[in-house]
Amino acid sequence: MAEFILGSPLKPLARRLPRLRRALWRLDEGFIRLLLALMRRLPVDRASRLGSRLGGLVGPLLRNKSRLLKENLAIAFPERSGQELDALVRDCWRQSGRILAEYPHLERLTTDTTRFELDTRLCNPAALQPCVVLSAHLSNWEVIGIGLSQLGVPHMALYTPPSNPHINRLLRDSRAVMGCQLLPRDNSTRRLLRAMKDGNSVAMAVDRRVDEGTDITFFGHPKTSTLMPARLALKQGYAFIPTRVQRLEDARFRITFYPPITPADADADERERAIDLMQQLHRQFESWIREQPTQWLCSKRLWPRGTASAGDTNAAGHAVQSAGATRYNKAS
Repeated sequence: MAEFILGSPLKPLARRLPRLRRALWRLDEGFIRLLLALMRRLPVDRASRLGSRLGGLVGPLLRNKSRLLKENLAIAFPERSGQELDALVRDCWRQSGRILAEYPHLERLTTDTTRFELDTRLCNPAALQPCVVLSAHLSNWEVIGIGLSQLGVPHMALYTPPSNPHINRLLRDSRAVMGCQLLPRDNSTRRLLRAMKDGNSVAMAVDRRVDEGTDITFFGHPKTSTLMPARLALKQGYAFIPTRVQRLEDARFRITFYPPITPADADADERERAIDLMQQLHRQFESWIREQPTQWLCSKRLWPRGTASAGDTNAAGHAVQSAGATRYNKAS
């Protein structure tokens, strides 16, 4: 989620002025509370459709985020024209609007088994628990927790808190109804290990970059990624399960659990095996995203500035910074 929504034009100033930043956070909290209250009053499918329309209208007004989305998509799909990329950006915003509109309905979704197709033909995590369940930010990835609960798999979910602490509390409260423990992604390894030793599986979305990590090739370019989930699976002997969420129609989903990934070279050292697991996982992500790019929410900077060549950006109808720049912009 963007650091500022209504106050997006004041973002540079707000980062220098703590009082302004706190005021804008409160303003955005009020906006999100109002939006969630409205969506809660609607049937879930109607709320999802309204969220899609609002996302498609409001999202493009967040110009910095829209530009970042387009840069990511231009790198992933260099063959797409500028108009095609603009359409994908709008679809990303529609997907984001749906996800937000579905938050106040997570409790209803948890008890409505008719809204989920749980495809366990390739892998049933209930037979492999505890396990590590990995996803990309596709469709409404939050509902993986609901799917695991419906399969009777005790689990915890790692998440990245939004910058706005007030919105973080709102979303955390909404997620709490899914029947799983929630852990912020940073500084939670010990709690995670303890919970897994108690028999809990863990679910996390890992297609985004981290500030400090290991290069994993994603759409032909290196992206810094965490090795934590792979190392955790290797060290504890847990299955490493790719999991895909597809939106079928409105708030109806298919959750597919894929066969566990194993290292190509079982005799390699732990780091090399962990890199191999994450690389195989990202190749799986690529195939899903290419199949349904409109369901991918890539709203964070994934690659270093300058990753796309001039030829790539011509197709996108915009330019990015020169290839010599390798530092991430932590503001993204």
